[in-house]
Amino acid sequence: MNMEQVGFVARKELKELAINKGTWVSALVFGMLVTLTNLSTVMATAEQGGVVSLDWPLIYLSMFAGVFAGFVLCGAVFFREKQSGVIETLLCTPLDLRSIWLGKVLGVAIPSYLMGLLSAGVLVVLSLSSAAPIAAPSLLVLFHLLVVAPLFIAAAIGLVGYVQLAMGMRENRLISMGVFFLLIVGLTVSSGIIQEDSTLMGQVVIALFVGAVALLALSFVLSKRLDKERIVTSIPD
Repeated sequence: MNMEQVGFVARKELKELAINKGTWVSALVFGMLVTLTNLSTVMATAEQGGVVSLDWPLIYLSMFAGVFAGFVLCGAVFFREKQSGVIETLLCTPLDLRSIWLGKVLGVAIPSYLMGLLSAGVLVVLSLSSAAPIAAPSLLVLFHLLVVAPLFIAAAIGLVGYVQLAMGMRENRLISMGVFFLLIVGLTVSSGIIQEDSTLMGQVVIALFVGAVALLALSFVLSKRLDKERIVTSIPD
């Protein structure tokens, strides 16, 4: 794997995503809808009296919005390039496959992570602008936003990206949706656990961190199995 090649591919994807307005609008609209949903939950809690904690809403929102944005952007970077045959041109370059894969993952993960941070930031601003008393976020939230969230988002994109490169179009859709569904179910279950017992938040964040590292390691292992013949034969006629 050549990091110079990885950087080249990542910059290429970032530039192309920057001009893809439709994809950005879809990710942004969904992110803001999830933000407003979380805001309504925060306000409902505030009406019950006492100081409101944004710890879990920030953790959940940054992950949920970031993973969804990654799923949407993966469609433009991996799926559509393969569907249109553009990936075949990229395979004719001296770039090795793992550099292409990792460059695309970084090109999607960076804006997806920023989308997660944007959603979390909007929630904080809207909450502070209300009359509700808001507690300062804990160090656990900072650890999550700076370490866990980017790792988890990159891991999800890495897995979906591998599937979209290596599999045929039919399998591609089914498996990609399955991976995304499982990730969202995991976040939803985690949210339910926290609502039952907020003292478990630390354990949940650690579990998410361990899961992110494991998924990232899995995606790296799977990326070694990529080969040009498999990718080319899975390009639709």
